[in-house]
Amino acid sequence: MKALVLSDIHGNAEALSTVLRDAAGLGWQEIWFLGDLCGYGPNSVLCHRILSEYKVVFLTGNHDLYMTGDMDKDYFSDMARVALIIGRAHMSPELLNYLTLYPPRNIYRGFDLVHGCPLDPAGQYILSSRDALMNLPKARKRIVLYGHSHLQEYYDLTDPRNVEHHVPAGETISFKGKRMMINPGSVGQPRDGDNRAAWGLIDTGKKEFTFSRSVYDFTVTQQRMKDRGYPEYLIQRLSEGR
Repeated sequence: MKALVLSDIHGNAEALSTVLRDAAGLGWQEIWFLGDLCGYGPNSVLCHRILSEYKVVFLTGNHDLYMTGDMDKDYFSDMARVALIIGRAHMSPELLNYLTLYPPRNIYRGFDLVHGCPLDPAGQYILSSRDALMNLPKARKRIVLYGHSHLQEYYDLTDPRNVEHHVPAGETISFKGKRMMINPGSVGQPRDGDNRAAWGLIDTGKKEFTFSRSVYDFTVTQQRMKDRGYPEYLIQRLSEGR
């Protein structure tokens, strides 16, 4: 079985639509979405509508939890709070209701799906080998798929004495017989210096994960953000991939 693995769309409908077009011929049956549909970007409602046309396993992220009142505003940076306030003004009651139904973690088809990390599914980050090792005892399956950091990467934890941190560039890795934590990167706001939308494809039969990037017209999203009054910093970071 193949699944499209997405995370951190952040209301970027142009990036999401492009990823789905690029992935259309790859034979996947499901989407595994690791959370943060909302925040930063202007079109969360549209993004949810697009995803709802497919079979999707939804997780909720910290930005989504703010929208439902389950994450305190003090958790977020000043810029993130401004974006959330703007986004909240354009939220539909239907989407808010859906967001209350989604968990930040789900054990699905033998994989541990989590927005942030096993220690703290909605709040904490995995940003280093040390973080990954600290989370290893709380991993419920051999393979953890996570998001939140907006970095396309993976950690091979098969031998805790020799943890390797990789930042792949479009390759396929095997997780057969491994213990790994894999991040597909952010669809809507990459932060690894590459402004292309990041995503992944998992093949549960071959036990392989492929990292991919999609070139999308981020100027469309930037104009939508300008029209809604988002801070210039958040608008420009889409160009820079940071």
